[in-house]
Amino acid sequence: MSTEKARVGSAADSPTASMTLGQYAIVGLCMFLNMTDGFDLFLIGFALPHLPQGFATESEKGFIISLALVGMAIGAIFLARLADRIGRRATVLCGLLTNIVGLAVSALAVNEYMLMTGRFITGMGVGVVSVVIVVIAQEATPADRQNTATGIVMIGFPLGSTIAGFGGAAALALTGNVWQSLFWLGAALSLIGLVVAYFWLPESAAFKARIAGGAAPGTAEAASVDTPVEPAERLGLLSRPLWAITVLLALGYGMLSAAYYFVGTWTPQLVTDLTNDQSAGATAGIVVSVGTFAGTILFALIGLKVSSVRLTTVLLVLGVASVIGFSVLLPSAGANVFAGLLGLAVFGSMSGYTAMVPKLYPVLARARGYGMMLGVGRAGAIISPVLVGFAATRVDTGVIYLLAIIPVGFALLASVTLLVRSARVRRESSVV
Repeated sequence: MSTEKARVGSAADSPTASMTLGQYAIVGLCMFLNMTDGFDLFLIGFALPHLPQGFATESEKGFIISLALVGMAIGAIFLARLADRIGRRATVLCGLLTNIVGLAVSALAVNEYMLMTGRFITGMGVGVVSVVIVVIAQEATPADRQNTATGIVMIGFPLGSTIAGFGGAAALALTGNVWQSLFWLGAALSLIGLVVAYFWLPESAAFKARIAGGAAPGTAEAASVDTPVEPAERLGLLSRPLWAITVLLALGYGMLSAAYYFVGTWTPQLVTDLTNDQSAGATAGIVVSVGTFAGTILFALIGLKVSSVRLTTVLLVLGVASVIGFSVLLPSAGANVFAGLLGLAVFGSMSGYTAMVPKLYPVLARARGYGMMLGVGRAGAIISPVLVGFAATRVDTGVIYLLAIIPVGFALLASVTLLVRSARVRRESSVV
């Protein structure tokens, strides 16, 4: 088993090697684990309309959503970095176990505070797993296929959120709208993920080689013109060679997270309130989830030919246009078209930011770098649902959605800056 695990990951940083069946299997498994994360995190959006009367106020519902993101930030920044020390595989298993505990606490919640606690624990588990599985998939993939591998893994998250919509609706129908059934369903899915990961998820060959003090057999670590020459393990993420990259990635990803978690978690509730129709709210939420799924597929396909930073910039331009169209057309059914496009643009762009990480950070900084981007970037995601909770009873729904143009615009600015920076460094490199 260990020989095969090393072999399937041995092309992790090779720039042109073809992928083996084993490497595709690793990427597929990481996609499945990301699907469980998306399912678990977005269950709350479909559970909120079914909480008992008086269980939580609108502002408390915002905190219920945001505490999962606080936990996700803590998991990504402080716990996922363990993958650079104890290994990728062990860290993922611990994250999955934490996720299951959080879902069980949520299902057993008797008041809003217990539900907040459960969501916080779930967020920590999701934060750990979502960081490390991307690193595992990228390290098991030749450099020229890393955009596609990232897109495939990222497909799992919106797929999970889409399944949360359909599966959650089925669970509620079968149980007579018992909201706890959603979290038990999520716990069962995560348990399956834990068992599968225990038996089939290998340790990264790139990590084992770096720990041993060398490169993985037959590989040459992928290095773009943006990658620092010094070993990343000797550099802080905010040191001179890395600080601009770290700040731009965190800013762009954070702004995207603010837009995505607002739209993804609040849309069912806000559209339900606007139309007095729960089915309309659920439909809008599902359309956003389907759009995110399409965005990751689009990124995986086009990413074979187009650099991640260029593709991300184009998608964010579409995102700005989609925000405007959705806010103007609410509450008509036509707004759902722009809801789907918004999900496509925002989550496709999130895939783009994720795909930039292995090009900018060498092996022993990847979990730290991605964890920092994902964790610090959650600041916007944590704040936005709370702000929406306070604004829901005071501001017109269309105006609330129109304000989403602010974080999407900042993400576009960060992406354009990274694009200009990359072009400048490439020109300087060609002159040398």
